[in-house]
Amino acid sequence: MSASPCQDCEGTHETVHFNSTETASRAPYLARAEELDGPELIIADVRELCSHVGMCLPAGGIRELALRSNDPEAKRALEEAANCNSGRLVAFDKETGKPIEPELEPSIAVVEEPRKGYSGPVWVRGVEAADGATYEIRNRVALCRCGISSAKPFCDGGRRGMKNAL
Repeated sequence: MSASPCQDCEGTHETVHFNSTETASRAPYLARAEELDGPELIIADVRELCSHVGMCLPAGGIRELALRSNDPEAKRALEEAANCNSGRLVAFDKETGKPIEPELEPSIAVVEEPRKGYSGPVWVRGVEAADGATYEIRNRVALCRCGISSAKPFCDGGRRGMKNAL
């Protein structure tokens, strides 16, 4: 294998034959979202954005919690939606119709999932397409870094079964 021209990586993208061709929809999030209607919350869900890290599962799964959103203990649905690193899930207050989103500082980070044996996507705010167009700016998205996603530049969790893929 030839030396990687990248300064900050070990060349894994060459090993997995990284393909950076953008394939993601540029339609706005809400135009693509399915809605789960609970008593006090509506959960919007764009499945193809899921990076499959599992941050929405600790309290029993966001769907179950949303359906019981009038139960004070089920308010954890808000926390689980806010923990969704990919922005797949967004909770909306049913009374106001406004999204309940975490306030996040602009940042870039790698989502690590050592229990599952892999490093996940890159977490960022605001994404510009290769052709210069801007994808809808959201407070959080997960970008593919393995090249396997069918929704590039976004991660769809396609590499989740690959141990130590990155």
